[in-house]
Amino acid sequence: MLPFACRALVWTAEKLVPASALQEWREEHSGQLWEWTLRAAAAGTGDSRFALQSHTRRAVRAALASRFNAEQFGRPGVCLAVGASLILILAIASAGFPVLRHFTHGLTYRDPGRVVVLAQGSPYFGIRMGFRDRETAVFRARSHSLEGVATYMWTNTVFQSPRGHREVIAAEVGPQFFNVLGVGPSRGQGLAGPETFLASYDFWKTELHANPAAIGETYEIGGRTMRLTGVMPRSFSFLSTPIAVWIEAGPELAVPASRWWLALRGDIARLRPGVSQSDAEKELRQNLVDVSLGRRNFLVRATPIGDLVYRPMWSYGFDLLLSTSLIFLWTAFNVFRDRRRGASWRMVSRFWGFFVLKTMLPLIALFLLVFEFGGVAQLGFTGGVVRPGTGALSAWFFYSGIAVILIWAWRDQPGRCRVCLQPMRLPLRIGVPGQVLLETAGQEVMCPQGHGSVYTLDSVHGADMSDRWMGFP
Repeated sequence: MLPFACRALVWTAEKLVPASALQEWREEHSGQLWEWTLRAAAAGTGDSRFALQSHTRRAVRAALASRFNAEQFGRPGVCLAVGASLILILAIASAGFPVLRHFTHGLTYRDPGRVVVLAQGSPYFGIRMGFRDRETAVFRARSHSLEGVATYMWTNTVFQSPRGHREVIAAEVGPQFFNVLGVGPSRGQGLAGPETFLASYDFWKTELHANPAAIGETYEIGGRTMRLTGVMPRSFSFLSTPIAVWIEAGPELAVPASRWWLALRGDIARLRPGVSQSDAEKELRQNLVDVSLGRRNFLVRATPIGDLVYRPMWSYGFDLLLSTSLIFLWTAFNVFRDRRRGASWRMVSRFWGFFVLKTMLPLIALFLLVFEFGGVAQLGFTGGVVRPGTGALSAWFFYSGIAVILIWAWRDQPGRCRVCLQPMRLPLRIGVPGQVLLETAGQEVMCPQGHGSVYTLDSVHGADMSDRWMGFP
C-alpha cells in the first residue's frame, strides 16, 4: 500500500504546482529517480521504503511552497481576505455572536440601577461568596437600606418531556426574586408553589415549540413532576448563565459545620431610593455582627448588577478601543510625515489605509473569539468567574494576541510597495556596518512590479534617509 499511497500524494501535489514551475518540479520530483524509487519499494529493496517516504515528503513540501509562497500570502488582497474570513468563521461557529447580542438587549429590570448582587468575603484576592439562609433572613428583618432581598442558585438537572430528556440549567429562587427584579412572566402566571416552574423564552421556543398550550402541562424536572405556569419575556436574562427553567428554592442543605460554604446561596436585593452602595454594605455587615453571624475579616459587597453584567464588555472593549487609538495615532503620524516628504495624498491614503484595515480585522476577530469562546462573560452566583483561571487565561491570550498583531503589522508595513502594496523583494546589501567609520550600510528592497525601492540603513550616518520611498519613473 505504501507505493500506491505515495504515488497518490505526489500526483495530488503535482496539481498544486503553478504552470510556470511545473516543468522544473516534474524533473526533480516525478522524473526517472521517482520511478526508480517506486519500483525499488515495490520490489522490497532494503531501505527503499524510507527513501520513498523521504522523496514523497520533499515533493509535497516543494509543491506547497510553490503554490503557497510567502509572496502570495503577503498580497494585500490575501491579507485582508484572511482577516475578514476569520470574522466570518467566528460568526458561523458561534451561530451569530450570541454573547455579544446578549449585551445589546440591555437590562429589562425595573429601575435596574437599584438592583444589587450581594456577596461577602475577605477583602483580599477579590473573594466573593454567598450567604446562608439565616444570614439572608437577618437582612430581610433588620436592614433599612433594602426594599427587598431574595436568594437564588442554579444547577444542572434533567428535563423530561414527550420528546425525551435533556440536560438543562435550572435556577432555584426565593419567593421575592422576581419582585426584587421588577419583572414577571410575559405569558401565564408566576410561581405558585414548589411544584410549579417558569420557562425561559428560548427554552419554551426550542424545547416546547412555542406552544401556548404547554402552559399548564406537567413535565418531569430532576425526577419531580412539575407544572409549567408561565414563560419569561424574551429579553429577560439573569447575569450571564443561560437558565432554562425557574423553580422555587427548597430548604437549605444540611451540611457539616466544617464545610459551611457548601450551603451558600446567592443574594440579590433592591436598594431603597437615595441609599448609596457603600452605606448599604456597612449596614449589612453591621447587621451580621449584631446577631453574631459576621465572620472575622469578612466584608459585605453590594455590587450593581449592571456593573457585573457589563464589566467584561467595558474592560475588553476599552482595550480594543485603546489599541485602535494607537493604530490611528501611528497612522496619522506617518501620514503627516510622508506628506511632509512630498508623497501624494492618494498614495499616502491608500498605503496607510491598508495598514489600518489589515490590523483592525484580526484585532476584531480576536475580540470576538475571546468573547464568544473564552468564557469571559460567564459569571457565577455572586458575579465572579465561573471556572477558576478562566478570566486570567482569557486576558493573557487577549493581550498576547494584541501584541502579536500590532508587532506583525508594524514590521510588515515598511516592506511593502507604496503603490501596489505588494511585499518588496530582491534585497540588496550595501556596505558592512561597523567596518569603516562613518560609512553608510544598509539594505535596499525593490517592488516586484518596478514601482520603486526602499533603502533601510543599519548605521547612524545618513539615518534621515532610512525607510524613505524612492519611486521609479
